[in-house]
Amino acid sequence: MREVIYMTSLELHKSLDNIEKIRHRSYLTDALISAYELDKHNHIRFIQPQLATDNELASAHDRDYIEFLSFISNIDPDDEKLYREQMDVYKIGYECPPFEQLSSFCKWIGGGSITAARYLNRSSNNIAINFFGGWHHAKRSEASGFCYINDIVMAINELRKKFDRICYIDLDLHHGDGIQEAFYCSSKVLTVSLHKYEPGFFPINSGGLNEIGEAWGRGFNINIPLHHGINDNQYLSLFTSLVPKINSSFQPEVFVVQCGADTLFGDPMKSFNLTTKCIMNCVEQIINLNKPILLLGGGGYNIADTARLWTSITSLCLNEKLDNDIPEHEYFVYYGPDFTLETWPGNRTNKNTQEYIEGLLNFVEHNQINIMNSQIL
Repeated sequence: MREVIYMTSLELHKSLDNIEKIRHRSYLTDALISAYELDKHNHIRFIQPQLATDNELASAHDRDYIEFLSFISNIDPDDEKLYREQMDVYKIGYECPPFEQLSSFCKWIGGGSITAARYLNRSSNNIAINFFGGWHHAKRSEASGFCYINDIVMAINELRKKFDRICYIDLDLHHGDGIQEAFYCSSKVLTVSLHKYEPGFFPINSGGLNEIGEAWGRGFNINIPLHHGINDNQYLSLFTSLVPKINSSFQPEVFVVQCGADTLFGDPMKSFNLTTKCIMNCVEQIINLNKPILLLGGGGYNIADTARLWTSITSLCLNEKLDNDIPEHEYFVYYGPDFTLETWPGNRTNKNTQEYIEGLLNFVEHNQINIMNSQIL
């Protein structure tokens, strides 16, 4: 059985609590894993991440940007207006406001995913988990979507030191635009993003079907733009059709999977009708390919549902079946009124027709799988 490396630390928890939308989420996740006694499993190892250095942050971001993040986190809030022009350039403001611990926050988040990637580089075929990473919107010189740094790009660049072909799969509700931008011209990193794509939905005008990569990367960027209300059956049919073709054509040596939980029906984003079973099935398909995997977190603003999903994925990695009744523990009250692990499917209007789903698959197969087949062979 494969060893599972799990990134966590008190410093990481404290850093994450600076982001109001996910406050306490990391505590709930670790506490639920402990309540199910997964932390006592023989094949899981809990590791404290190392702080990322400025050089490691620079593997994904311009140094001027990194220096500004450090600077702006140390000034008096009353003085922010003096630096409004620079803040506008780097997109630091309403969506991504500065705060006192911003510099250390970036280093803990980046360090967690880099540390996880290093363990995969040293192992033969293990699974590494950093559910507190997965910040996929930050660009090289700007913050975006509550993401100040892009730990995923850092982790992939770390994995590139050992692995020649990396497949990144993004299961978050939002398009992984920061990852797309970083590897848009690369044939060594295949990026796959399944996400909501509708007028006005963040990130705006990003993640369309025709964004397939450029130069050496043409064909190696796959977007699956979904409409409001997709259900488990449609999502799984898409994923189940895509994964074998991707694995056969690209022949990845390692997978990086962003497991955002904002696709779940109970999330405040109120977009999809998915359940934890659906996302677990997707992750299980990747696990069954028997290759090294880095599992990351991401969105998820119903913090109890997010903890449910990430605990369930951890149990999947350990081949453990969990009781649906959540054990009593410190955060038990968060899981009312049913106090169960599984989540319910939604009944929102589904704007995804069967013809639309089939059209997505046909486009990818004829415009991207064929390109990969011709380049890899």
